[in-house]
Amino acid sequence: MPDPHPPKLSPRQRLWAYWHALIHEHGWVRILLTTNYHRVGQHAFRSGQLPPWTLVKHIRRDGLRTVVNLRGPVDTPTLALERELCAREGVKHIDLRFFSRDTHRPEVLLEARRLLAEIEYPALFHCMSGADRAGFMATLYLHWMENIPLEDTRQLRLWPFWHYRHARTGILDHFFERYLAARCKSAISLEDWIRTEYSQDDIRSSFRSNRWFNVLVDRVLRRE
Repeated sequence: MPDPHPPKLSPRQRLWAYWHALIHEHGWVRILLTTNYHRVGQHAFRSGQLPPWTLVKHIRRDGLRTVVNLRGPVDTPTLALERELCAREGVKHIDLRFFSRDTHRPEVLLEARRLLAEIEYPALFHCMSGADRAGFMATLYLHWMENIPLEDTRQLRLWPFWHYRHARTGILDHFFERYLAARCKSAISLEDWIRTEYSQDDIRSSFRSNRWFNVLVDRVLRRE
């Protein structure tokens, strides 16, 4: 849930937060290359972890009313700075824990469904790199909120999002593939499938990744 009164950072804490974002979380790479910021449908956006000055720019330019942090309620200097910034700008900040290399418990997916229906838009969904978890949430948003067929959402792609479906991160694609296979047998909605048929063990056991893509994503790109 959003915290309406996040702790105010001291100048020293704020300086450390900037240093942590740039060095420890490799923010300098995203600044030099891309923040992976993209529009999603009519009322949402997706991105990686944005530098504070970039987040402020998008809040004001795109009229953002909600920021959903898919890294979860972790206590890092970067996210402390983000929460403080959102409070100052009058934007709701919500933490939702998604994974890039695993499937999710049904209650987490249904919580995402509830949040998408209740949050104020325009909204930003972000993770660390903006490639995997942000793409997963963007897919759910387009399907549930804008009634886009899953086959047409196109949010889990190499270009322009840098999502690698053949690495362990491809388990996110596999989740939707297993649902679409079930839908071929019966006209079941994604939400009902999650409630009645979805099995985390089935997703994990039926998915295979490529070791070389795993090396690229885990050791070279060092994705979270």
